Amino acid sequence: MKFGVMLPHYRQVASVEGIMRVAQEAESMGFDTVWVSEHTAVPDQDVDRFGLGYYDPFTVLGYVAAVTKKITLGTSIIILPFRNPLHMAQIAATVDQLSNGRLILGVGVGSAEQEYRALGAPWEERGAVADEVLKVLQHVWTADRPNFEGKHFNFSGINSFPQPVQSPHPPFWVGGGSHRSIRRAAEFGDAWHPSRPSFQLLEEGAPRLRRLAERAGRDPGKIQIAARHPMKILDGAADSDWPLVGAESNVIDGINRFASAGVSHLVMDTFYSIPELHQETVDTVLATMERFARQIIPEFPGN
Repeated sequence: MKFGVMLPHYRQVASVEGIMRVAQEAESMGFDTVWVSEHTAVPDQDVDRFGLGYYDPFTVLGYVAAVTKKITLGTSIIILPFRNPLHMAQIAATVDQLSNGRLILGVGVGSAEQEYRALGAPWEERGAVADEVLKVLQHVWTADRPNFEGKHFNFSGINSFPQPVQSPHPPFWVGGGSHRSIRRAAEFGDAWHPSRPSFQLLEEGAPRLRRLAERAGRDPGKIQIAARHPMKILDGAADSDWPLVGAESNVIDGINRFASAGVSHLVMDTFYSIPELHQETVDTVLATMERFARQIIPEFPGN
């Protein structure tokens, strides 16, 4: 099992200092990955959940690339229809270059219609656009001369620079728990990356992912399952319905349940996602990370 944590670039913990501290401490503590997320224009009704907004995810990862050496950097998730795919190719490849090939590109479609409307993004066709963006990224990162004809994007006689360090391109992690998201992961993904999935969703989704991957002519064994879940270690007899929230022994049991369900990488929210985390500070996040690294990571020596 591999373990990653979200960087504090939104909600009550958002700060440049916090981003640097969490990224550097995650690397020194032995976490495998650090992660950013995305909202460009948070609707009023979602401020309590997300805060007023987010530091730009790719800018944050470019900064983190400079203050770390080896830890992998990921997006959980980038909303594909928000950007032109040629622009996406440029900024993602730039981060991969700045980090010397440490980027995981987690992608999805999001769920905030009002945000789509504010950005002029295609809400009704978001799934089809997302699929085509992935096709464009694959094309411009592998073709000698980019030349693409699609329903939503068409171009020829252009160049895409820079190219990623990773070949053929950074891994795609496809977010979402819907049937269409699983299909997208099966066709394009190096991982299926659902957020807060139930064990039932994982148990039902894993065989569906394998079937759809085989149908698409891909090797299902090369598509991992990487779940994102809230995590907090509690003292005493405190209990929680969340598998990674509770006493250390309960968190270890939860990780083992995820492993049994086919999950090989856990991305953990330590300041967002559930009310129990909404009063966290950078200092308490770091304390949770240190406790997790000291008491729980050694229980999984294959990490």
